[in-house]
Amino acid sequence: MLTSSAEKFEAQSIVQTTLPPIPPRKELRKEPEVAALYEYDTVPLGDRQPLLMVHGLHGEFHPNFRWTKVVNHIKQDPQLDKQFKIYFARYSTSDKLQKTVPELRNVIAKLYALSGNRPITMMALSMGGNVAYEAFLDKDTEEKIKKFLAFGVPFHGSPLFSTDWLQYGVYKNICFPWTRIDHSIAYRVYFKRNAVLMTDLRWDNADTSVPEIGTFRSRLPFGPSGTLTVAGAENRRLLSLNAQPTNKKKIVAYGGYLLNPYLMPKAERFIESKIMAPYTFITLKVPSHFAAEHPVLKMLNREITTVVCSPSANEKTKTKYVYGLNDGITPLQSALCLPNSVIASVPLARESDVAAIKTHTDVGTARVFRNIDHLTFIDGYKPLRGTKNLKDQLNPAEGTHTIFDWIGLDLKRSLEDQSKLATDGDAKPASSKTETD
Repeated sequence: MLTSSAEKFEAQSIVQTTLPPIPPRKELRKEPEVAALYEYDTVPLGDRQPLLMVHGLHGEFHPNFRWTKVVNHIKQDPQLDKQFKIYFARYSTSDKLQKTVPELRNVIAKLYALSGNRPITMMALSMGGNVAYEAFLDKDTEEKIKKFLAFGVPFHGSPLFSTDWLQYGVYKNICFPWTRIDHSIAYRVYFKRNAVLMTDLRWDNADTSVPEIGTFRSRLPFGPSGTLTVAGAENRRLLSLNAQPTNKKKIVAYGGYLLNPYLMPKAERFIESKIMAPYTFITLKVPSHFAAEHPVLKMLNREITTVVCSPSANEKTKTKYVYGLNDGITPLQSALCLPNSVIASVPLARESDVAAIKTHTDVGTARVFRNIDHLTFIDGYKPLRGTKNLKDQLNPAEGTHTIFDWIGLDLKRSLEDQSKLATDGDAKPASSKTETD
C-alpha cells in the first residue's frame, strides 16, 4: 500500500536532538577546529522543519554567528516560529574551502539524520554561501536540501579578491600620493589576514574582463605594485564549479547594489566626486579607517566599480564601470548565480540592465534590491538615500517589504511548496475503464 507524502512526513519520529549549546562569548574567541552544528534552543524539533543558518566571514566569532536579527524576526512571526527550528553551522572562515566544504556536508548529513530525514531549509551569507553551494553540488547533499536562500553570495567570486587586479585599479585611478599608499597598504594588510578570499573567491573571469597588463610598480614607497595577468588573476576552479549541473531551482538568490557616483549622469557625478569630497571624507573615509563596516563597504563598492577591465568587457557593457552594480563585496551578476554563458554575453553594469536580466536567470527565484550593502541582509542597514521598505527589482509586482520580511516571505513559500507536494502526493489518479469486445 502506497503512503502519501504527508503521511510519510507525519510518520517520522519526533526527534530530541542532543547538540551542544551555542558557545559563550569567551569561547567564541577561539577559532573552531572543525565545523560544528548547534541548535538555537533546546525545545524538541517536534513536527517542525530544520532551518540551517551558515554564517559568512568571521561570523564564527559573533553571538548567534551574526544571525541574531534574522532569528528575532523568525521567532516573532507565529507561523515561522511554529514551522521552523533553527540550527547553526559554525566553521572556520580562515580555512580553505577544500577543508570546510566536506565539513559542512557532514554537518548537513548530521542534521538530516537528527531530524528524522526531513528536508532542510538552508540560508547562507556571503562566503558561507560558497561553502554551502559547493556542498550542495554533491548530489547526496543536494537531496537533503529543500530550499537554499543565498544572501550576497559571490558565486563567481569578486574582483575585490583578485589582489593584483585591485592594486592595478589603485595604480591607475588614484592620483594623490598619500591616498595611493594608504589604499595599497590597507588592502595588503586586509588580504594577508584573509588569505582564503584570494585563493578561493577571486573573480572567475567568466566575462573575460581581466586585462593582460604585466608588471606595474608605483614610484612611491609602499605604493601599488604587482603583476596582473589573466592567468594569475582569474579563478579557474570557480569557473569549473559554476559549469557543473545542479538543481538550481532550489536556490533563492538575493543580490543587491549600492548607489555610487559612477551610476550617475556626468553632472551629478561631478557634484558627488568634487563638491561633496569634504563631506565624503568625513562620513566615509575617516570612519572606514576605524573599521566601521558600512563605510568600509561603501569604499569597497567604489573600488570594485572602478576596477580596470579589458577593452572587450568595456565594449560589451558600454561603460568602463563594468561592476557598477555591487554591494561592496559581491557584483550583482555573481550574487545571482548567473550561468557562465550569461555573464560572458549579457551586460549587467547599469541600473537599466537589471530588469532585462530576469529572463536569463536559472535559479528558482532571483531577487535584486536597490541601494543596500553586503550586510543589509542580516542587519537591515539602510544606506544614505536608502529605504527601509525594499522593492525587488526583478519582481516589482510583489510590493515592498523590509529585508527581513522578504526572507520571511520566501521561507513561507517554501512551506507552501512542501504543502503542495504533500497534496499532490495525496491526489489519486483517475480510474480508467477499458472496454473489450
